[in-house]
This record gives sequence, C-alpha cells and structure tokens, in this order.
Amino acid sequence: GNIKLNDTQIKILDSLTENKYLSATKLAEITGISKRNVEKNIKKLKESGVLLRHGSPKSGYWEIVD
Repeated sequence: GNIKLNDTQIKILDSLTENKYLSATKLAEITGISKRNVEKNIKKLKESGVLLRHGSPKSGYWEIVD
C-alpha cells in the first residue's frame, strides 16, 4: 500500500520480520523506543492494515501484510 511509515514503525516491522512473536515490551527493549510509543505505533500499524495479530496476547504472533 501507500502507507507512509515513520522510523519507529519501520524499526518495529524490522524486528517483527526477524521474530514475529515479540511482545511490545520486547520490542521496546530491542528498538530502544519506549513501550508506550511502541504500543501507540503498533495500534497505528494495525489500524492501517499493515500489521495483524493472530492468537492470544500471550501466545499469539504478528503478521506483516505487504
């Protein structure tokens, strides 16, 4: 799609490409971005249809939609 991603979102997606099971907490650790900011950007990615969540919060995983 034509969605403009910010640097934070790109970092999140890069990390999830390597490990789709990462939690927001882990993503914050890896990217050095605050957990609140990670969650806010994940919400935007989900709303724009770039990111899909499968399964439960504890044992689920992310799918990146091209």
